[in-house]
Amino acid sequence: MDRIKKLLKWIVPLLLGVLLFAWIYKRMDWISIKEIFQLGLRYEWMLVFLLIFVIGMVVRGLRWQQLLEPVCPEADTKSTTLAVFVAYAANLIFPRIGEVARCGLLKQYKQLSFTKALGTVLAERIIDLICLLIMVVVVVVFQLDVFRQFFTEYPDKASGLMKILFSWQLWALLLGLLLALILLWRRLRHFPVFNKLNEGFKKIWQGMKSIKALKRPWLFVFWSFFIWLSYFATFYIGQYFFNIPFGLSVIAMFTAHIMGSLGMVAPVQGGLGAWHFMVIYTMVLYGINETAAGAFALTVHGLNTALTLFFGFVAYLWLWLENKKSKVEK
Repeated sequence: MDRIKKLLKWIVPLLLGVLLFAWIYKRMDWISIKEIFQLGLRYEWMLVFLLIFVIGMVVRGLRWQQLLEPVCPEADTKSTTLAVFVAYAANLIFPRIGEVARCGLLKQYKQLSFTKALGTVLAERIIDLICLLIMVVVVVVFQLDVFRQFFTEYPDKASGLMKILFSWQLWALLLGLLLALILLWRRLRHFPVFNKLNEGFKKIWQGMKSIKALKRPWLFVFWSFFIWLSYFATFYIGQYFFNIPFGLSVIAMFTAHIMGSLGMVAPVQGGLGAWHFMVIYTMVLYGINETAAGAFALTVHGLNTALTLFFGFVAYLWLWLENKKSKVEK
């Protein structure tokens, strides 16, 4: 039964992503997409993409090291950075498993506290979520005219969105989930196992509070800014992969990037389908041909996925070999 559950946790998100991806690209003109690729790709820009990708991932490791420093001072920068590479690759196989995987690697190879490390990862994710929400607000404020024009041309989309946001079913579901969590907590606290869980949560909370004990808080802010800048840079230069003009402004590409980031929140492997949908139809909103937008999304996401898997495998192999070498030396 446990094996079936684990299998379903992997298959269901993958199936949803594949179905959404197939639905999006089934409607595409594949002959036109093929013609775009036949015009040739500019591989020099892909090398720039590769460089920024690696630097961005390394900076993620440096930022995580800052959070680990107050609660797990024995953590070293190389191990945390390699664990970050592995984590992102793991997320492409099992959604959201990467956060747990990188803490598990440090526990296995460096004997660090798993729960404290997990707390720092949660703190990191909260910071990233706040950054994303700020950028969403910025996009909405500066692009109000574009969204207003879109909803004027497609009033059915606006009415559908409003129905979802103000539907009693949605709010009833949220209220029901909140009540269920409260009842579950009241029941669990009377069982002995609750004490163990409580101790675990205390360690996680200790890890989350590490953000208050940062030795160089402004460096942490800079790293966070740099990470999002690197994400946007790899997205932005994707338009230069092709020998066709996209001609989108920085703010238009930034909007498409943020919409794609929201698509990555979907519970599918690597935002498969969801990221493509958000990016393609945001670019269409700015006047880009659907076929060109589809080729862009296919290439940028595909390249990012290939690099993530490759460097994740290399990082895991590096950690494994180092651990094996240290055991032999002992």
